[in-house]
Amino acid sequence: MKFFLRKLFLFATVFFIIDKLFYVFIHLSPNYQVDKRIELLLQGKINKDVIVLGSSRGAMNIIASQIEQETGQSAYNIAFPGSDVEFHKFILQTLLKYNKKPKTVIFSVDEPFELIPTTSITYRLDRLHPLVKYNYINQELINRGDRNFTSWFMCLSRLNKTNFILERKTTKFDSILPCGSMPINFENPRVNMKYKYEIPTYLKARESSVKRRAYQSILKECETNNIQVVFAFSPNFAAHSSTFENRIRDLALHNSKFFVYDRTNSVYQNKLYFYDESHLNKMGATIFTSELSGFLNQMSKK
Repeated sequence: MKFFLRKLFLFATVFFIIDKLFYVFIHLSPNYQVDKRIELLLQGKINKDVIVLGSSRGAMNIIASQIEQETGQSAYNIAFPGSDVEFHKFILQTLLKYNKKPKTVIFSVDEPFELIPTTSITYRLDRLHPLVKYNYINQELINRGDRNFTSWFMCLSRLNKTNFILERKTTKFDSILPCGSMPINFENPRVNMKYKYEIPTYLKARESSVKRRAYQSILKECETNNIQVVFAFSPNFAAHSSTFENRIRDLALHNSKFFVYDRTNSVYQNKLYFYDESHLNKMGATIFTSELSGFLNQMSKK
């Protein structure tokens, strides 16, 4: 029995030592991320008057530095391409936990998939995996079922294959400005777009109750912290869906503000201002952001 216990103790000791050697990957992994915005949130370095929240439309269509220049308010963009409303909720909670609360949150909504499940926007677990050295991130991964309780004391349980990639891998979409925005300044040669004049109908029966709760939680969080929410509807290369807009309005709180792009502006029917059917290029984003800045300036006068 003693021999067995000695062997067991020796094995546990060796395993413990080997496990801790993997901490170097956990510690170094954040250094090789091109997009460091989540880590900046965790470090309490995003303290701005205006925050942009959303997915790729928020990241690419709204230029935070331009808002600063045109409104005189400090601004930062924490919208993440491919992210859904549940991830937006987590990002907002992280912002409020570690940073000063903003005066305004610009909530860039995805027409029509803000509340409807789709594979194109999801909870971006891959954006959290490189940051597992932070206990806050590890706990969120546990909450999402991506890790288990052993990750609190075992390095191997925290690791993901991304933690072993100790090099910066950039793509043409990694055009992150110092303000956090990601405007697209190149063309998409594979897209041949035609403007869709038919006004699409929004079907609320397809909504996810989980996404709807996350959406409402964002609004409640802002209300509790006395943060003004401005919903931003950026253009698709198609007619605006009034039924989608009305649904967002119906679910919003009474003090929410709503900004819709200027539908009389012909540039939004010109493919030269779009990267694809859902995203503006930098020229289009500059025009849209200017309209948004004007809306914010009008708000401040009231």
